[in-house]
Amino acid sequence: MFKSIIHCAAMAAGGLLLSAASALAGPVYTFTTSVGVQPSNVGTITLTQINSTTVDVFVDLTDTTLPAPQYGFINTGGPHTPFAFTLAGTESGVSATFLQPSGGAYTFGLFSLSTSNGDATPFGTFGISINSTAGNGSSNAYYGDLDFRVTRTSGLSTDDFIANAQLAYFAADLTNGQDTGSQAWMTRVVAAVPEPSTWAMMILGFAGVGFMAYRRRNQATAFRMI
Repeated sequence: MFKSIIHCAAMAAGGLLLSAASALAGPVYTFTTSVGVQPSNVGTITLTQINSTTVDVFVDLTDTTLPAPQYGFINTGGPHTPFAFTLAGTESGVSATFLQPSGGAYTFGLFSLSTSNGDATPFGTFGISINSTAGNGSSNAYYGDLDFRVTRTSGLSTDDFIANAQLAYFAADLTNGQDTGSQAWMTRVVAAVPEPSTWAMMILGFAGVGFMAYRRRNQATAFRMI
C-alpha cells in the first residue's frame, strides 16, 4: 500500500514537473565569442527565461565605463541596425521592454523593437531588429550595455532565438569611437537549465503526504489489533 501511495505521489509530482517544464522550457544561453570589425571578445550576450512568454536579452559589452567607454551601439546607415536577431515561429505579438537604457531612451535617441529592417551586412538578414532614432555615426552612439525583455503573447522560449541563414544568432552595429561596423555572435553555450526550487518542494510535499497516510494506516491497524 505504501508503495502505491508513493507511486501516486510521484506520478502527480511528475505531471506538475512536466507542466512547469513546458512553461519554463528554455535553458540559459550565453554567447561569448563574436566576429566582425571589433575584437572577438567585444561582449557577451545572455538569454534568460523569465516566464512562459518572456525572455531577457542582456548584451554586456566589454567596456562601457564612463567617462570614456570603449564600445557603443550605433546606426551607420544602409543595411545596418544597432541590434538584430531571429525568432522561430510567428513574429506576431512580439514586443520589447527596455531595462537598460531605461525605457530605451538615451541622450541621442530611442530604441524600439521592429519586425522589419533586420539587415546586418555582411551577416545577412534577421527577422527582428532593435532600431534607434539617433542619427548615424559614433557621435550619436549609445555607449552602454543593452538589456531588454522580449515578450510574445503566444509563448516564447530561449530556444526560439535561432540562427539566420548566415548561421548568426545576433548581430550588432558597434563602434569603438573610430571603427564602425557589424558584429555577429554565432556560437551559443548552455549556461544552466532552470530548476525552480518549488519543483523540489512539491516533490517533498507529495512524499510527505504519502508517508503521513502510510503512518496513519499503520496506527489504525495497530489500534484494531489491541
